[in-house]
Amino acid sequence: MKQNSHTGKITPSKEDYLKVMLELSNDEGIHSIDIANALGISKASVSCMMGVLKDEGYVTKEKYGTVTLTENGRNIAVNVKRRYELLKRFLNDVLGVEAATAAGDACRIEHLISSETTDKIDRQLEKLSEYK
Repeated sequence: MKQNSHTGKITPSKEDYLKVMLELSNDEGIHSIDIANALGISKASVSCMMGVLKDEGYVTKEKYGTVTLTENGRNIAVNVKRRYELLKRFLNDVLGVEAATAAGDACRIEHLISSETTDKIDRQLEKLSEYK
């Protein structure tokens, strides 16, 4: 049985990169310096991770230095961003956790939460919004 092109495990760090890249996406591609600034890390660290993400099929890198999410990379990023947004809303709106704390907690939890729990939080938030 043939394996798909990405061989590495998707880690929280890789998910963070992909989520930031989704948020920075535009028609011209994404510049490493913008990723570095968004994550608060060095351009060298970004360059290293871009090589890993490229090798695993999550991004493509252009000659002039910009990177673009592949369909697989974009799908992962969209899923991570969905989990983050749902968790942040749930923590803040339902539990009353202060916004900055909810954002930080959601960022950590987004990497661990199951699809089942995410879907149930989504449904619960939908039900609650119907009553407002």
